[in-house]
Amino acid sequence: MDRAFRNGASLILALFLILSVCGIALAQDAGQAQRKAKVKTIFDFKAELKLTDEQEQKIKTILTDLNKDVQVKRARLVILNSEIEELMKKEGDLAEIKKKLDESFSIQSSIKYADIEASRNINKTLTPDQLKKWKEIQAAERKK
Repeated sequence: MDRAFRNGASLILALFLILSVCGIALAQDAGQAQRKAKVKTIFDFKAELKLTDEQEQKIKTILTDLNKDVQVKRARLVILNSEIEELMKKEGDLAEIKKKLDESFSIQSSIKYADIEASRNINKTLTPDQLKKWKEIQAAERKK
């Protein structure tokens, strides 16, 4: 019982440390990206798009949900990558390495899909005129 508790506590501590490192790394990456170029969001064009408070709240909810989902998946990726590296160092079972690589790629794909889905859901909150204007803004921003 005592050993099981220590193992569980160790696992929880390891996950906490990994999530903490992920948070620090994400914050550093975000800070570096902001210094390189200020990425504008739909909220920067709220007035031009004439977003209602209800639309703004729906968009914030979509983005918050996306962020939570992506953070969990990225944390799992960190763990998987560590496990893969460990298996490679000790020349572990190839089938196990392949399984973990497949899971890693699946998670990466699901992150990309979640981003696309969130984008589509945001577009659904806009009126046809707002969507047209938003697409024009995005095209102009990409040219910069």
